[in-house]
Parts: sequence; C-alpha cells; structure tokens
Amino acid sequence: MTQASTPFPESGVTSDKRVQSISRILELTIDLLNVEEIGVFLQRIAESVKDLFGFQLASISMLDEQKGLFTDHAMAGYTQAEIEEIAANQWAFESDQILSDMTEGNRVSRLCYYVPAERQGGELQQYVAIRDKEAALRPRPSPDAWHELDLLYFALLNRRGDIIGYLQVDYPLDGRIPSKETIEGIELFAGIAAVGIENYKMYKRAHDLLQENEAKTARMFELLGLIQSVLRIDDLDTVLQKVSDAMALTFGFRKTGVSLFSEDTDKVTVHSLTGYTDEEEKVILTSAILKHKVLEDFKEEFRVTRTGYYIPGEVQGNGSGFVFIEDKSRAVAKRESPDSWHELDLLYFGMYDRAGRMLGYIQLDYPRDGKIPTKEVMEAMEAFAAIASIAIENSSMYEDLESAKDQVRMYLDLITHDVGNMVNPIDAYLEVVLGTTNLTPVQFKYLSSARETTRNIMHLIRNVRRSAQMLEKAEMELVPTNLTKAIEQAANEAKGAFLGKKVNIRVAHTEHDIWVVADSFLGEVLYNLFTNSIKYDDHEEVVIDVETKPAELEGKSYENIRIVDRGIGIPDDLKEKVFSREFRKLARAERPLAQKSRGAGMGLSIVKSLVERYGGRIWVENRVYDDHTRGSVFSLLLPKP
Repeated sequence: MTQASTPFPESGVTSDKRVQSISRILELTIDLLNVEEIGVFLQRIAESVKDLFGFQLASISMLDEQKGLFTDHAMAGYTQAEIEEIAANQWAFESDQILSDMTEGNRVSRLCYYVPAERQGGELQQYVAIRDKEAALRPRPSPDAWHELDLLYFALLNRRGDIIGYLQVDYPLDGRIPSKETIEGIELFAGIAAVGIENYKMYKRAHDLLQENEAKTARMFELLGLIQSVLRIDDLDTVLQKVSDAMALTFGFRKTGVSLFSEDTDKVTVHSLTGYTDEEEKVILTSAILKHKVLEDFKEEFRVTRTGYYIPGEVQGNGSGFVFIEDKSRAVAKRESPDSWHELDLLYFGMYDRAGRMLGYIQLDYPRDGKIPTKEVMEAMEAFAAIASIAIENSSMYEDLESAKDQVRMYLDLITHDVGNMVNPIDAYLEVVLGTTNLTPVQFKYLSSARETTRNIMHLIRNVRRSAQMLEKAEMELVPTNLTKAIEQAANEAKGAFLGKKVNIRVAHTEHDIWVVADSFLGEVLYNLFTNSIKYDDHEEVVIDVETKPAELEGKSYENIRIVDRGIGIPDDLKEKVFSREFRKLARAERPLAQKSRGAGMGLSIVKSLVERYGGRIWVENRVYDDHTRGSVFSLLLPKP
C-alpha cells in the first residue's frame, strides 16, 4: 500500500447546509441547558452529523476512566448486527488503543485526527464492523478517495483540555475524504457534544451528591431513632430487631440479622432477622451456629473498618459449611466483576462492650444493587453496630438494676413492715407503763428516753417508706392542695417526733384555707422542714414561727411560706450547698451540727426537688440579717391554682 496524502478540499458545504447546520446547532445549544438523558442528546448529535455532512455512519463514545474503555456509544446509521458486533468486542475500544491514534502526526485540525488506512497495522480480523472486507484489502483508488480502513476522529475535550470522548464518522456518501470546511462544521458539533457530556457529568455528580446527602440524612434519622430506643432502654430483642430492620432499609440489603454469643457455651443465638421467609428463618433458628466457627472469619486480613469484616466468596470453597444459601447455583459461579457481590460473600460487624469483649455480630447479605458496599458506607454501618453494642450493655445493666431494685424493695418491706410491727407494740407498752405506773424520777427519765427513741425509729420508718414512694411515683399529678391543713398536720407530726423537747410551732392563722398546686407529698416537705429546724435547735423550748402571704413573681401568683427558727443557723457559704445531695458528704467539721441531732427526714435535696416539681422555689436566709448563728428562715414559693 502506498501512503495517501490528505488533501482535504477547501469547499464542499453549500449555503443551504450551513443554514441547516446553524439551525441544528441552535436547537442542540438550547438543550445543553438541561442534559439529563445524555444518550438521547448524543444520539441527536450523531444523527445530525451523519445527515448534515453526508456520512453513512456517525458515532459518539464517552471515556470510562475506571474501566479504561470508550463506552456508551451513540450510533447513527449502524445496522442491528453491527451494533451487536460492537457490543461484543469492547476490547476494540480500549482507551489506550483509541488514544494511540490521536497523535500529533494524525492531527488535521484542533479537534480532528485522520488516520489513513496506509498507517493502520494489524490483521483485518482485529477491526470491528468492516462492511466490505475485500475493499479493505485493496489499495486506495485515488489520493482523495475514502478507504475502507480510514479513521476520522473528533476529540471531545473538557474545560481542562482532557479527552472525555470522541466523535467518529465513516463511509462518506460521496466516497471522498471530507473537506476542511466539513471538518470545521463537524468540530462545532463535537464541541457541543463535549459540553453536553461535561454538563451531564456535573449534573450526575450533583444528583449523586444529593442522593448521597439524602441517604446520609436517612441514616441519621434511623440512628436517632435507635438512640432514642436505647435511651428508653427498650426490650433488647426489640432494639436489635430495629437495628436489623434499619440497616436493611438504610443500606439496601435484602437480608440482615443480629446474633449474640452465649457467655457460658460455644452457642450463638440469633436474636433478630430481616428479609428472610418463615421457612428460611426456621432453617437458621434451628441450626447449630458455633462461636468458634464464626470467629474464624474475624481475621485481620478481612478487616475493612474498625469492627467490620468482609470475607470474599473466593475463600469460602463451595459454601458447604454455610447455614443458609439463597441460590446454590450462584455459589459455584465466578464473580461477575470485581465490585459485584458473590453468593458466598460475608459481611460482619462485631459488637463489643466497653472492655473490648465481643458480644456478638451483625451480618448483612444480598445488597439490592448487587455491589460490594464502599468503605464509606461500611463505616456508616459500623455506627449502627455501635448503637447495638450500647443497647446490649444497657439491657444487661438494666437487668442488674432491676434485680438490685427488687432487693432494695425487699429490704424496704423488711424495714417498713416487719421492723415497724416490732416497734409499735414497744411504743404502746411504754406509753401504758408511763401512764399507769408510779415511777421514780430516774425511772421516768429512762423510760421517756426509750419511748422517744421508739418514736424516732417509727418516724425513720415512715420517712423511708414515704421517700421510696416519692421516688417510685416521680410523675404524680399536680393538683390544688390545701396548704393550711398540710401545715397543721405536719406541725403536729413534727412535735410528736421529739417527745423529749418542748416544741412550739406558731402558725399565723388566716380566715380562709390557702390552696396551692402540689401533690400528696406537700406534707412531707413541710414535715421535713419542721423536723430540720427542731433537730438543730438546742434551746430548752424550740420556737418556730410559720408565716404565709401571697406573692407575685414574673406575672404569676404564688404563696410565700416562711418557716422561722432560732437554731444554730447555716453559714452563708453553705446556704446553697444545704439543698444539694453532696451536703451530707461534707466533713462533719464543715457542717453545722446540734449537740444532739435526732429525727430523720428525707433530706433537703429531695425537699428542693419536690418544690421545683411543683413549679416553686425554696431558699434559706438568716433570721437576723448579719448573724447566721441566731436562726434561719426557710422560704418557699408555691404556685397558686
């Protein structure tokens, strides 16, 4: 073969065709604004080039950098047989092979590359879609004639100048090498095709990003739902089923499951399954799954995230040891592509406690898209496994807590019933002896002290019982409560707790009963404030004044109750701490103490909690402004109905 020249005649496009070209370019340019169906758009360009510039064939191909191929061909003028032949010979469109033709020696314009038949090497069978094989073997009939093996490419460049595809034309209707004017005209369409591909890729990236953000948002909502369930300490199986369902839905797997290890045996217990039929579940739940066999898969070579492990089907043999296989024929088939999921693939996420001990695992199988999840997706899956781990630990702690609470209830019953039943007769006998027997002063003193001690024990039992009731009924309904009667009853009970003291609780009476918003524990609040004042007062006669008056605060109506004592007082630096749980932990030297402190209340911290539950406030001041040693004033603000 003799090497052909490339004359590319100066003329060849009529004014009528120019008008048609400009009209078609305008239409395509408008469509560039919204290139969602890139295949349709490129097909229109290929058809336009074929018709306008007189070629039997025109095609456009896009570069797939990951596969190293030019794919997604838009083909105009090709027969169905030729299309099938091209589809069956992807190797002919390897990027390295095509780009090797687009060299400077073959360039005829900015975008156009002409590779004459005389420069083609290789055997004829290496060519695809040759229409006349005999003509392919003959020499070029004339310098300007088109040859069967001629190639005419138009590079499609992105904004950076990188090749992202090419436009190819073949078999000119006039049998001639196209003119420069024709080349320039086709270049315009090649430029539009390049912009279309780039716009489509940008649209696709934006669309993929939107979908990814939507998927991440969906994952966050699922995670929040699971966290809420864990915080509520729902039933363990309920939480694990939610984890299984959420992971299947969020990450697009048809089948998921959560299994836990037994502490004392080699047994694995399946706690939740998603996506399995009843028959499949029966097979799995009745199978003997052993911990040591499962742990054989948790090797460092298979680790994909901190707690995630992916075991490819290629290392699983024929899958004979599997508990469940959906399609046994696919188990022995080869993987379709490097990123496709295989029937024998395994994906586990381990669940661990705080000490790093493995509690169990989550298994996911059969992704709906048939693809192995990306590392980023696997890391998101890991977050769900972490939630499941917390749920398992919380459930265990909750069970321990419930067991401890049962023991506490047993001890409380022992104190409030059995011990109470023992003390009541003693108090009654002492009362009979003191009231009916002639006693010496010394005898009377000792028996009176004994009776006061039994009364203190009875009040201790009473407070333990009431405090326990208050803690168990933390959400009692707030209702209008008679403050006047609550003060009167609490004062009488407080005086009865200190028989060895002369106690005078002076209540400023009002014409009408006073009502506040509270619950049945209001009496306990007042009782504990009274006993606190009595306990820390060493005077021969304990005097406590109770004053009430309406008050307004931030537009709301309250009743202000002031309990004024003359005890040892509270130093200014302890006035806030006295209402805290930590107050009892302070060194005894730091706390104000009476010489003999008796009685047992529920504690000022619980008193404050109750008052705040009512929507009120409590604080303490000095009875005498600049001298805390002369007594305290406990002030309460309780809301009015």
